[in-house]
Amino acid sequence: MSARSDLAKLLAQWLELTRAEGGAIQAAAWARVSEIQSHKAALQKSFDETREKWAGEYSGRVPAAAKADPFRAELGRLLSLEERNRALLAAQLQRVQTEQGSLDQAYQNLRKIQRSYTRKPYPTAWQCFS
Repeated sequence: MSARSDLAKLLAQWLELTRAEGGAIQAAAWARVSEIQSHKAALQKSFDETREKWAGEYSGRVPAAAKADPFRAELGRLLSLEERNRALLAAQLQRVQTEQGSLDQAYQNLRKIQRSYTRKPYPTAWQCFS
């Protein structure tokens, strides 16, 4: 099998993982996001090796297909999905920060209420002699 077809398969796998990653981000399934990112890291190594192999197949001569970058459309689609995932992550982060702010405010309010009902009594004379 040629390095070019291997690269096409690796890009297809990366595209599929990126789509799955977007779904996991939307669902806030962070364990799944981590798992997908691990797969993508392993795929990155294979991609780099195959890309070097592809460049080696044409050592000294650059074919018209390589100059035209046959993967331009796939890479564009992939970059677009990665950007969408970044935006989804930013939205999730904003949502979580807003929720955390609300929880912090609720906690502060509960502490104020608790303090108003649980004031420490002033010591009496009998407590001083015990």
